[in-house]
Amino acid sequence: MISDLFYTLFKYKEKAQKDALGYYPEKVHVRAFPERRFLWTSRFLVVISCLSICFSMILSSILCILLPMKKTGVVPLQIDYERYQVTRMYPSEVKVYAGDLTVESLVSDYITARYTIEDDYDKYKNKLSDGSFFYSASSEEIYHAFELTEEPYFDLLQRKGVRRQVKINRIYPVSMDFWQVRFSTIDTAPDLPLEEFMELMKVNLDSAINPPKQGDPLVTNWIATLRMKFRVHREENKDKALINPFGMSITSYNLSYMGNNIKTQRH
Repeated sequence: MISDLFYTLFKYKEKAQKDALGYYPEKVHVRAFPERRFLWTSRFLVVISCLSICFSMILSSILCILLPMKKTGVVPLQIDYERYQVTRMYPSEVKVYAGDLTVESLVSDYITARYTIEDDYDKYKNKLSDGSFFYSASSEEIYHAFELTEEPYFDLLQRKGVRRQVKINRIYPVSMDFWQVRFSTIDTAPDLPLEEFMELMKVNLDSAINPPKQGDPLVTNWIATLRMKFRVHREENKDKALINPFGMSITSYNLSYMGNNIKTQRH
């Protein structure tokens, strides 16, 4: 096949012949067709040109496939002062996965149930006891640590007349099962003296610039970092399964203090 192609292009038989009369442009100079003297050279250059074009097309195709960015555009950035990061500025309306919205709602309910302190003691204990969403959504280790550390302190605050509301400021995923929650606790104790209230809340007023007045709320900012997993329900009782229908289980929980609304002097 290749030999036939070269035979057609270069015609070795015709060149091998000695008949000068039959090969007019080889022996006689014709001014009208000077390029016919270079017939063999032009054929060779045509072959090289075709190969070069094919190679260039292949190389261009590879470059188009491998280029990571085929076009440029303006990417607006902003400073996230809460997370201390430079993030991309998104439009006012964005598309969010339904799964992320579900997890956000469950995490919000979990944080609210964990830190809210109400007037009714029975209602306050029921939302933390066995059979509650908080109990179902906590792993055994997390719930046991809560019983030993936070729950006795919250019980003391409830008996002393401290009432707490929870305000969720922001919930965002760090990875698929790793989330952070920025929230504030608003504590009030109108019937307690200010000094006793601040002592219960472990707040030192010695360095306060503007000390709070009697009855003023104490607003404390926190960051909760948690990991979770979703398990398949094996409950025979449908009512218990409906308490935590998605089977969320908090496997790791850490809380960071981010200050309060009482300004203090820096030394």
